Amino acid sequence: MIFNFNPWQLDADVDLTKQLYEEVDYSVDKTANIEFIESLSSEQQLFFNSLGIDLAKIEVDKVIYEIPKDEEISTSKIYRMSVNFLIRGKILALPKYQKDIYSDEEVFGKKIPESIKILSDDEDYLKTFDNGIGAGIVFKHPCFHYGDERFKEWDCGYILGTILIMKDM
Repeated sequence: MIFNFNPWQLDADVDLTKQLYEEVDYSVDKTANIEFIESLSSEQQLFFNSLGIDLAKIEVDKVIYEIPKDEEISTSKIYRMSVNFLIRGKILALPKYQKDIYSDEEVFGKKIPESIKILSDDEDYLKTFDNGIGAGIVFKHPCFHYGDERFKEWDCGYILGTILIMKDM
């Protein structure tokens, strides 16, 4: 099924994604998963469900950073939640900065298909897809996040979605 998440276009296999989460649990902290799920509206949860993603089994990592006091800033804390989820399928279109990275000889080089479309040439900032979570989603190849051999080839059949949520406490 084709999904347009500007500036990405994905060909996601919802059934294979559901099967993936039936077989594998990527969660590292179930309380973080629960916190993330509870922070989502029903429409936001439906977004993930429509892709076949089991939110209880995705990788959610949360950390509180304490920023030391200095002359200008008093001690403060920053909350960071990182959310990573896999989708079975392939990337059909992506932003130019990603194609440039993936086309590098040390990454995929000439193995990246010419058929990959570029939907954005704006290199001034990293674009994200906003589904209303309060932080954008970036879709990318999982090769940089997971060291697994199955992700070494461009046509590995997986897409990684990442959300980074940060806020002052």
